[in-house]
Amino acid sequence: MLKTVNEGLAEFYGDVLPDCPEEAPKKRTGTAVSKDLAFYRTPDAAADELVSRVSLRDNPRILEPSCGDGAILDALRRKVDRDCRQYGASEYNCRVVGIEYDKERAAQAEAKGYRVQVANFLQVQPSPTFDYVLMNPPFVGKHYQKHVEHARKFLKPGGVVYAILPITAVTDHGFISEKDLRGWDKWRDLPIGSFSESGTNINTGIATFCAA
Repeated sequence: MLKTVNEGLAEFYGDVLPDCPEEAPKKRTGTAVSKDLAFYRTPDAAADELVSRVSLRDNPRILEPSCGDGAILDALRRKVDRDCRQYGASEYNCRVVGIEYDKERAAQAEAKGYRVQVANFLQVQPSPTFDYVLMNPPFVGKHYQKHVEHARKFLKPGGVVYAILPITAVTDHGFISEKDLRGWDKWRDLPIGSFSESGTNINTGIATFCAA
């Protein structure tokens, strides 16, 4: 009975899978392609909300780990265009780097003109040279925590990680404490169903982290 209930919940919420194939659970037939690929593309609205926190004024250096086909990078490009129109700047020279494990998705991002390193992010040696890390890490269990903690090591002093995380980071795992919620802009809920178009109904939010 427990197995049946869990399978039913998985069908509703969508699988939350790791970024590396060797860690992924056995696939079920009949699931959406995005689930079979252990990949949930960041919807445009969520990506736009994430990048809205970035200031382009000082031409920042920005990293997106697990960048997929470049959804968050697309949102960053849209923000550059909007800010140029709004503030009358001719251009913003922000320097952007993506990391993606899947070669096909990395190629899709590169085809859009983005610089992408094909690698498992958790195995990339940190270089504390980035002003921002923008990320939508894998949600499986507490796996996202490894990605966030690794991402913080890429920040220069004063740098910031903005991460889309599952609500369990607040409600179940204690990764973001109630004290943090009261103290400053540590967490903001995304609208319910923000990732439904990508194959999962898990609730999400945007979390803020400083350099390690």
